[in-house]
Amino acid sequence: MSWEQKRVWIIVKTYPEYSRRSRGEVACTAGITEEGNWIRLYPISTKHYIGDNKVRKFDLVEVTCQKAESEKLGRKESYKVKAGSDITVIDHSLSGAPNSKIWDKRNKLILDKVDPSLSHLDQKYKEDKTSLGLIKPKEVLKFYNRRELEIYTDPKEYRQGIDGSKTPVIQKIPYPFAYRFKCSDGCLTCSNGSHDILCEDWELLEAYRRWGHEYGTPRSYGKSYTTSFTHGC
Repeated sequence: MSWEQKRVWIIVKTYPEYSRRSRGEVACTAGITEEGNWIRLYPISTKHYIGDNKVRKFDLVEVTCQKAESEKLGRKESYKVKAGSDITVIDHSLSGAPNSKIWDKRNKLILDKVDPSLSHLDQKYKEDKTSLGLIKPKEVLKFYNRRELEIYTDPKEYRQGIDGSKTPVIQKIPYPFAYRFKCSDGCLTCSNGSHDILCEDWELLEAYRRWGHEYGTPRSYGKSYTTSFTHGC
């Protein structure tokens, strides 16, 4: 299968993980193509998400990729990013400081893709391996930590690429945070009337790591963190 160029609006970035095959930290990224389809891009080196020219959420980028035919799960949105290829930012206009005009444009991009429920997405997966979707909760019941919060110090280590570039080593952090929410009245998979889903968002985990330095103890910064994000839901 040949490589192709796709233009993608970046919507979600998971917290990085180390890849032996890529010999460095990589992130799984979900976005929407210019044609309006969900796409999963993996692996993307973290070097593209760090520095002055980094790729941000809601940027439109051009990426060299091909359908991930060898993926065991066979998810229809999965594409493999070509190793060593550039990711070019085409449009920064939606990744600027949030304001009402920018959010109006973001909403036009994503809100027509809202699925009615998680059970609806489960059924689509059984039918055609659909594995990406957008849910607008009927009610967010709780944003909480499933495990004890910790302080993570910055290791300040770098990994050198074969091209001579140096990329900061991303500290491995277990996913501690989860959302509990009601999906919709017609959802068939709500357990006890709600869903409980782990959050793997990069920005969330980086804020958790960084705020540990600012607040000093898990107890003090954890309370502030949970309060701020609960209010933001």
